[in-house]
Amino acid sequence: MIIYSRPPYPDIYYPYLILSATDKSTEKYVRTDWGIRYIIIDSGVYRVFHKDSRTEYPGGYKYWVDKVASLWVYASKFVKNVYVTIPDYPADYPHNPVPQNIERTIRNIEYALEKYPNVKWLVPIQGLPNSLSSVVRTIRVLKEGGLLKSDYVAIAPTCVTRNTEFLRRLALTVRTHLPNYKIHMFGVIKRSWDRIKDYVFSVDTVTYAFYCSRLFKRKFCLNTKENIIGWLLFLRDLVEGGYVGPEVFGLSLETAKRKYGIPSNELLRYLEYTF
Repeated sequence: MIIYSRPPYPDIYYPYLILSATDKSTEKYVRTDWGIRYIIIDSGVYRVFHKDSRTEYPGGYKYWVDKVASLWVYASKFVKNVYVTIPDYPADYPHNPVPQNIERTIRNIEYALEKYPNVKWLVPIQGLPNSLSSVVRTIRVLKEGGLLKSDYVAIAPTCVTRNTEFLRRLALTVRTHLPNYKIHMFGVIKRSWDRIKDYVFSVDTVTYAFYCSRLFKRKFCLNTKENIIGWLLFLRDLVEGGYVGPEVFGLSLETAKRKYGIPSNELLRYLEYTF
């Protein structure tokens, strides 16, 4: 199972990048000499609907489809395996349950596939909060409409729930209905990974700041050094879990020492922490 993430700074190597259409630094992460294996460009759901509490993408859905398609054109010049998420709508943010999220997502899928048939789309499978049946209905509509043309789909209503058994059942259900597709699950909690890894191709997380909260007793990393240390602790756990090779950790460690000037003894002291 691939773990997509995004390092705190563009000059830190990671082979599986998830980048956001709302982040101005996204293009800086795409480089030809890094050996990047896969990139997912996300439509920016977290920023648009969670942080900004909108009910529609800035400029409207057609403008946003154009925007993410243009980002795919740029990134695919440098990296072979680039997929971009068709803009979808979440209903699982408690403070902002977007109305008609399934129907509007399907409309966007139809529009994106028709206007940009050559883009490598990541097709989102939306649903209602904690509802297996709504996801199954969405799959049926997508199949009947001929909208599963990409080889890569994403289970979308997964970022908020902490119910690992529900996530396992959801992953198994989608795998059963779509046995020949690469399946991504957006933003699932780390403790669910072992329960879903047999059913999905990939997940994503950018929560290395969690390590700052445990290490420095605050919610976020406050400076460059803390960001680097949080990232290295995150990579350490990925290596121990067998999700990335030790060479990925080694490259980040060397960058931390060479580019950011963090002394080896200090880094090693922090890397001894367990949580």
